[in-house]
Amino acid sequence: MAIEPSVGARTPLSVRTLPTQARSRQTFERILEDTGVLLEEVGFDAFNTNLLAERSGVAVRAIYRYFPNKFALVLELARRMEQSWHNAMAVVSREAQDTTWPDIWPKYLDRYVATVHATRGGVAVLRAMRSYPELKSVDDEMNARYVQEIYNALRRAAPDADRLVSRQIASLLLNTTVAVIDATLDASQRVARLQLELLKQMHVDLLQRHMVADRL
Repeated sequence: MAIEPSVGARTPLSVRTLPTQARSRQTFERILEDTGVLLEEVGFDAFNTNLLAERSGVAVRAIYRYFPNKFALVLELARRMEQSWHNAMAVVSREAQDTTWPDIWPKYLDRYVATVHATRGGVAVLRAMRSYPELKSVDDEMNARYVQEIYNALRRAAPDADRLVSRQIASLLLNTTVAVIDATLDASQRVARLQLELLKQMHVDLLQRHMVADRL
């Protein structure tokens, strides 16, 4: 998967080249897998290509053949997480044909969280995407796409609802999800579960009022 062009002239974020041979594809995937492992172990600040080369057994020069810097490595993992979230959203949209959104939305949130924790280094990737200017602009673009997908799904489920209200609800669903997910990164498991359950209750109440009661 290619990474989008750089968000800034000084920090290239694009994959330099994509592997075409089976062996080079294996190397490419090993680089990304070990990137996730190291991010979990040392965090983004301490992570670098020298550590990655030691862990993966891939020469630094070979890493740079594909990735210009550690930001590009993290962004590639973020893109893959985005694709997983996009696939989950597609499932939710299909299920919403026969199930109300207040019933199906909490399942999407569960999948969202599960995707983060199922990705090696997923939590560290989220932290880096939120914290560094080189990556935050791309993170903002991703979130804007999520809002659009949620809005489109809301419109399909409730086509008579006010479009402006539907747009704002889509933004609220995404923005509050991001805020709570960020808050749970350093919380205990018990607190994280409680926050997510409360978030789902808030979202269900909002969706019920919007889509079940008077549809505004």
